[in-house]
Amino acid sequence: MSWENLCKPKQEGGLGIKDIRKFNVALLAKWKWRFVSEEVGKWKDLLVSKYGMEGDNLRVHVKHQSWWWRDVSQVCGEGGGVGWFSKALRWKLGIGDKARFWEDGWIDNCNLKTLYPRLYSLSLDHGLKVGEVGGREESVWCWRLRWRRERFV
Repeated sequence: MSWENLCKPKQEGGLGIKDIRKFNVALLAKWKWRFVSEEVGKWKDLLVSKYGMEGDNLRVHVKHQSWWWRDVSQVCGEGGGVGWFSKALRWKLGIGDKARFWEDGWIDNCNLKTLYPRLYSLSLDHGLKVGEVGGREESVWCWRLRWRRERFV
């Protein structure tokens, strides 16, 4: 019998054996999920201090990766660009104290820095969180973006 057939449930004629490759992919993807979703943890602090990652910037130059992180990145399809894992993530903005306004993909999973490079180059708000560049004023949301020079109206 093929491995694929052995891994099928018993009701479908298989032996119900777990496919170890799929199981490994699921476990590695779970580590990546824990990294982006948990706010605190010694293991996360260690990774952030070693690789300098923050927000949704989880890419580390291959030369500097551990074997474990390389496997996590490879499993999540992030060899040369944005993989399936990053595409599946969605920001839950809340009060805007986590997502960086320009650098994180909090709008349709795309960052404003990429969508509007000219505006980004003129902005004085690099690295600020969404809640720091806007807020409620009399029940209406108002942006308080700062620019290097006046914009044409």
